[in-house]
Amino acid sequence: MAWDSEYDIVCVGSGVGGLSGAITGAERGASVIVLEKFHLLGGVSSLSSGQLWPGPTHLSEAEGIKDDVRDAQAYMDHLSQGFSDPDLRKSYFAQCREAIRFFTDTIGMELQVVKGLPDYYYPVVQGSAAEGRFLEIKPFPAKKLGEWASKTMLSPFGKYYSYTTSNEYVSMQIRGGEDVGTCFKRHLAADERCAGAGLAASQTYAALKRGIELQVSTEVIELVVEDGRVTGVVARDSFSSTRRIRARLGVLLSTGGYDFRPDMVRSFDALPDAGRMTIPTITGDHIVMASKAGAIPFPARAPAQTPVFVGYQIPGEIIFGKPTSRLFTPGAPHSIIVNSKGLRFANDSFYPDVSVKVGRYDGQEDGMANWPAWLIFDQNFVDKYNLLPAFPGQPLPKGVAVQSDSVHELAEATGIAADGLEKTVERFNGFCKTGVDEDFGRGTVPWGRIMTGDFNLPYPNFAEISKAPFYAVKLQHVTVGVPTAGLPINPDGSVISAAGNVIPGLYATGNSAAFGDWGGGYNSGIAIMRGMLYGYYSSLHMTRSKAQKQ
Repeated sequence: MAWDSEYDIVCVGSGVGGLSGAITGAERGASVIVLEKFHLLGGVSSLSSGQLWPGPTHLSEAEGIKDDVRDAQAYMDHLSQGFSDPDLRKSYFAQCREAIRFFTDTIGMELQVVKGLPDYYYPVVQGSAAEGRFLEIKPFPAKKLGEWASKTMLSPFGKYYSYTTSNEYVSMQIRGGEDVGTCFKRHLAADERCAGAGLAASQTYAALKRGIELQVSTEVIELVVEDGRVTGVVARDSFSSTRRIRARLGVLLSTGGYDFRPDMVRSFDALPDAGRMTIPTITGDHIVMASKAGAIPFPARAPAQTPVFVGYQIPGEIIFGKPTSRLFTPGAPHSIIVNSKGLRFANDSFYPDVSVKVGRYDGQEDGMANWPAWLIFDQNFVDKYNLLPAFPGQPLPKGVAVQSDSVHELAEATGIAADGLEKTVERFNGFCKTGVDEDFGRGTVPWGRIMTGDFNLPYPNFAEISKAPFYAVKLQHVTVGVPTAGLPINPDGSVISAAGNVIPGLYATGNSAAFGDWGGGYNSGIAIMRGMLYGYYSSLHMTRSKAQKQ
């Protein structure tokens, strides 16, 4: 077969998974090319907080944080809810520890522990930890990238996402640390990239140092399969020219999920009208391409267990040429979330509880009792807190909220049951006097309190809804790249066929790989850690096979 070019490893996608695989392969002597469909490097992970959740590592130990891998395993076992693959789960933390050590000590990535940030379900779930399991990249000076700085993604949803760290935010919240706005200005002035953007910049730098070829605006449209083995890809550039690229050792798929394929979101995630906060090239390419090699998508959990946020759409807002949505992390004072009956239904200071309960099916009503849902707030909220892109005190974007002079009028304007909403607001305001939510435990989850509360108040998640005008934002489901379904893999990252066999030469990582390791549960940082982990192990496996042949 004629090839236009040949490499040992072809990485499809430049998020944390694709770049981790590329860097690992190059460090072990392989020739590597990264093909990115979008015009910028970094993938969906570059839009995120950039947190990794590997469990206990040498970094947490260096900070004097005591942890036990058996506790982390118990936490993982609980979150999996019986949906995970034991073969993937049993070696997960040892593999994570090894991968983190490799990327810090061998590659030189500067990761740090996010101090003071607990696991999602601390302290109620067995094995959960008060701190030490979250990692993030230290601020990375983009000037190191030279011309590639402009080709590496910053968040289009606001520069603050790309120029502040989780450590700075948590420190401000619970330790009275430096205001995160001051940190933002300092990092922005120096172009020190943080969070997901910093992770992408750091990995791009590591890739360039190792001579990895990086190509943007290059879409892989097909896998080349010969005698049951994936031997390369067909790629198409921005001029619609195609070329065949051989992968002597293997192809690593790291194309993300399928947020911009509404049919897949509807079928796999059971969300017929979801918004999305990703990039428009996330269209399930891995699923389409891998089908030629005999793989089928594998739902690793029930759709209700997938980490989908609630959020809102700003009329007319276009990002990267497509209508987009904004996620909202509920819990700020002066606000609640209600259903059409005007009733609260969840701990609305902890997004996982809200996300699950808006999807709860009511068998008696034959419908979704908590959907649609609304965010209800008052002028105090507008004056003090963010509803992005509006900052405190700024007018809300036109068309995003319904505004009324009273709670009763707000209910009538939105179709919410007025009697229910008025009673709910009155009851919530009563809770604000004591800081005790007798109905749903608002403010009791440490992670939610830290991430959404106002620590200038005696009760960080509580303040009355009392100052006119009053507002309602109709919420929507917002996907953020973490899917229900993906390609099934084994611990080496090899893709498994529909018949249950390894597909030679084909690997998957990150959100392209089914969450068979974690199954039903989620904790922020898991998605990015999985990308790094299986990118690393895929290339280890490929380069080991090369060494064995020599």
